[in-house]
Amino acid sequence: MFTYLLLATVVLSPNPMLPAYDDVLVTQPYPGWYSAGVGCESGPGYMLAEDCYPTVDFIPYQVDLWLGFNPPGSVDEYNFGFQLDQSGSPEGLFFWNGTQDDVVYEDIGLSVWGLDFYHVIVTITDPPVLAAGQPCWFCFQAVSSTTVGCLVRNNIPSWNSQCYFSINNGESWQSSQSTWGAPFGVFMIISGTTGLDRSTWGSIKGSFI
Repeated sequence: MFTYLLLATVVLSPNPMLPAYDDVLVTQPYPGWYSAGVGCESGPGYMLAEDCYPTVDFIPYQVDLWLGFNPPGSVDEYNFGFQLDQSGSPEGLFFWNGTQDDVVYEDIGLSVWGLDFYHVIVTITDPPVLAAGQPCWFCFQAVSSTTVGCLVRNNIPSWNSQCYFSINNGESWQSSQSTWGAPFGVFMIISGTTGLDRSTWGSIKGSFI
């Protein structure tokens, strides 16, 4: 039964995804295989966090995730937030957060644990500026009372910290190692832009409309 952990391994054909923006803060796209799926729905307070380290000021405009739903189309909002790092984990306080509803779904042809999985592309409204050299954590949950599964991997790259899990909407955190016995990493992409403020970026986008 799915609670906040699903475990399985499968090999599928590669399915690389490219971000829509020129600059990328985190690039861990779903490659066609996974190690497990973990819950990230808001109903029971579940939330996931992945670390990021901007080397220059960065404005995140888009997040790509690989999530499963039952039924498909049951989620149209996501809570996103950023927390500062505290000794290698999220500190439990958001310096920015907001509910996002500009979402596109692309079916990836994977059904498991009673869930249908999609490449979920979320555009961030009024995003923050992440300061250069300041480690932080991107936190997210689907606004849903029904199960939402997030695909993860357990052979994370050496440069990446394991993801963290919350059962109280990001107020406190525990590592994936302590929660599930494996250092999982979330398949996701955070893309955006560097070196431009929001008004400049908005002007550039507007010129193409």
